[in-house]
Amino acid sequence: MRGHWIISITNSKGGVGKTTSALNLGAALSAASKKVLLIDNDPQGSLTASLGYTPAEQKRTLNHLLLAAVDYPEDLEMQIDRTIIKTDSGMDLIPCNKRVADAAARLQVMQLSQYNAVGESDRSCEKVMAIITNLLRPRYDYIIIDCGLKFELLTVNALAAADYCIIPVQAHFLASEGIPEVLELVRSVQAKFNPTLKIAGILITMYQSKPQLCESIRESVVDVYGAKINVFPHPIEYSIKLAEAPAAGQSILVYRPKNPAAASYRHLAQEVLQFE
Repeated sequence: MRGHWIISITNSKGGVGKTTSALNLGAALSAASKKVLLIDNDPQGSLTASLGYTPAEQKRTLNHLLLAAVDYPEDLEMQIDRTIIKTDSGMDLIPCNKRVADAAARLQVMQLSQYNAVGESDRSCEKVMAIITNLLRPRYDYIIIDCGLKFELLTVNALAAADYCIIPVQAHFLASEGIPEVLELVRSVQAKFNPTLKIAGILITMYQSKPQLCESIRESVVDVYGAKINVFPHPIEYSIKLAEAPAAGQSILVYRPKNPAAASYRHLAQEVLQFE
């Protein structure tokens, strides 16, 4: 079994548990003695905040690394070492804040002008994140990238750098409507930038076992997509404690280790540990 996997967590809909899943999957893998890096790829900095850091106060962020990868790649490794935060959780973090809009704008200029940083196809504006993660891959068993809603080029970059993507979907009547849009983006990235990208699965979040609606939505997702795409067999149980944990700067596994949601993420980690 090969290690050093890069996993992007993505969905164009908000409120489906992307950041929660990135944090708690990382925590569960870390608890399984794996070396984990979390990359916050969202201008809102929610993953950064969830680990107890104030996004606006971070002086070195993903923004600096993306710009370094484009403008002075010879200094990138040094910039990476300065940017990574060794958190109390045992996981490492590359933080993010609104300043990543600077890098997103730079990538858009590259795209519009078809500018190529050093004249090589693997340094196109869609594969700048991959330059960073290729340097980081040997250091970690798992690199997990939390994607935002907007700044599409940032999400494309995350998918172009990833081995796998996980698509969280809220167990809600309208939430699954966002799946086709995500799948279209993934297929586009596979065709143009990253043919080895795999969809690890659709992850049902905010699941309540008692309401019949949640179960019917899970069954509907399995019926529509299950033949071609893995639907993780253990949905993420809904718990108010999941919402409380980030305020304490902790994962649910630390905040309430016996909570059903913590068990859900341990199940997900066991699935991820089977990646080959």
